[in-house]
Amino acid sequence: MFVLDCTGSMAGEIRAIRDAIIAFANTIESDGVRVRVGLIEFRDRLIHEEARVLTFSGQPFTSDPGEFRKQVSKLSASGGGDEPESSLDALILASRQPFGADNTKVIVLVTDAPPHIPDKDTKTVKEVVDAFIKAGIAQFYMVIRIDDPRSQVYLELLTGRQGLAFDIGKGDDFNSRAEHFKRTLMNLGKTLSGATR
Repeated sequence: MFVLDCTGSMAGEIRAIRDAIIAFANTIESDGVRVRVGLIEFRDRLIHEEARVLTFSGQPFTSDPGEFRKQVSKLSASGGGDEPESSLDALILASRQPFGADNTKVIVLVTDAPPHIPDKDTKTVKEVVDAFIKAGIAQFYMVIRIDDPRSQVYLELLTGRQGLAFDIGKGDDFNSRAEHFKRTLMNLGKTLSGATR
């Protein structure tokens, strides 16, 4: 389950996801890993911008990369106000999705902003850690601004599970950040393939 920051500053990353998602899914499937993928878009709930779970024939997951890309292509970068954003509430929402009992449950957070602490509903990072444990989230990956001290709090979410943090890239040049993000997404696909065998 991708948890994607869709605020205005994320335009390059949203374009990159639209462009790279089929290759990402194909990378995993070519390594023999069956995958169902979903996406939650989030912004800032403290200014009344609610998260949304994309649906595919009424379901939050699909095994059809083409259908996933079609829905993701409708996403747009807007809103968010000032940093931080409602990533903690979005991660709790992701943990509550119907992954399936026999599936390896993986969440991928993509954001260039630190989290609201407290968020609208989630008061602490520990609440997210506990929700991940309760839901059986086995792997958690982050594409974040690693060098931003305010985003280091996301690393606490790796407690008790496999995962890695990837850097989202620097600067306001959406095109160069999008290319960096595409490469990151492909590396993530290879990492996921290795980790779920």
